[in-house]
Formats: sequence, structure tokens, C-alpha cells
Amino acid sequence: MKGYWVNHVIEIKDQEKFAAYASASEPMFKGDNKYGATMKVFGPVEATLKGDAVSHAALVEFDSVQAAIDFWDDPDYAATRALLGPLEDESSAVERRVCCIEAEQIAVSGGQWFWLNHVSEIKDEEAFFKYADASLVHFNCAAFGPVIHQHAGKAKIQLAAALGFENEQDAISIYDTSSYKSALLQGGMQEGEAHVVSRTICAIAASI
Repeated sequence: MKGYWVNHVIEIKDQEKFAAYASASEPMFKGDNKYGATMKVFGPVEATLKGDAVSHAALVEFDSVQAAIDFWDDPDYAATRALLGPLEDESSAVERRVCCIEAEQIAVSGGQWFWLNHVSEIKDEEAFFKYADASLVHFNCAAFGPVIHQHAGKAKIQLAAALGFENEQDAISIYDTSSYKSALLQGGMQEGEAHVVSRTICAIAASI
């Protein structure tokens, strides 16, 4: 099992500070440190399919979920976070959600696209998981699970997921296809999902 950060950047409030942080932290996500931290996906969100708009998103892989938790306060990484402002409050520079999950390792390749999802509330667990099980056939890889620890974000997230597609067209359009609607039907969500779940779905290209 691996640890993952599934991240949503809601708003970059100070472009200069965020750019400095991104540049300084980039070498720490190459997979060659004791945490195995590897940036798998990062960039601007092509489309927010459900939920409030998200600017950027990221998927980071770690050797374990404990490594995903511990990396946040690693002295070197904390020094890069300090470029955003006080370590306990980066909100003057960026509003983001950084969520840790544990999942089976997934392969990420160039040309692939992803949904990076945050689930803030499941209102009907039976309906949601019927839908979720039925939907899995639509993805070519999937890492998902309960949020074990959340490093940042005002909204608390229950579940997070990274769901892969072969191409952009599938990532952007599949939600409205008859095939995917059959999965939504399993959870009674074919006419809308607000009564079952509150979530954010972001479509983004793999960064490698």
C-alpha cells in the first residue's frame, strides 16, 4: 500500500509567493527522499465537473500513508511552506485542501487524465457505495479511500480519490454518458446527486 496526497488548490491569492513555494518544493517530489515523495499529477484543472471551482490539483505518491503525514513537517519541506507565510496559516497566499489517503499503488503514464476528487459529505452511504462500485469499470486505474489525515483546508474532507482515464475526452465527458448514468442509477443519482453526496470532481491531465 502507498500513501497519497490528493490536493485541490481553490485559489492562489499571492502568485509570487506561490510560485516561489512551487519552485523550491519541486525537487522534493522526485521520489529520491526517505518519504518516497513523487509528484504524479500537478497542474491547472481543465474542468471542475462537480462542486465549487478548483484552480489547480495534484496527486503525490509516498512510500506509506505515514510518510504522507510526516512529510508535511519535514524541516526541508516546512521551510518551503514558510514561503507561503506562517506555517500554521498559509491562507494569505493560497487556499488549498491537502488530504492523505492509503491505497494500492497506481501507474500513471503520459497522456493519461484523472479525476481528482474530494468528498466532503456522504448523506446516504448505501446509495453512494452502490454507485461507487458500479462506476469503477469506467476508470483504467483508481486510488481512493477515507481521508486519514488532512494537512490543510477549511472544509473537512471524508474521502478522496484519483481515478484514471485513457484520454481527455473520457475525463471531461464520461459523467454525462449513458454508460456512466447507469452507474449513477445504482445509487439513485441519475437526476442529481446532492441528496446522496457533496463532492468536488476535477479533471486534469497527468503531468508526466
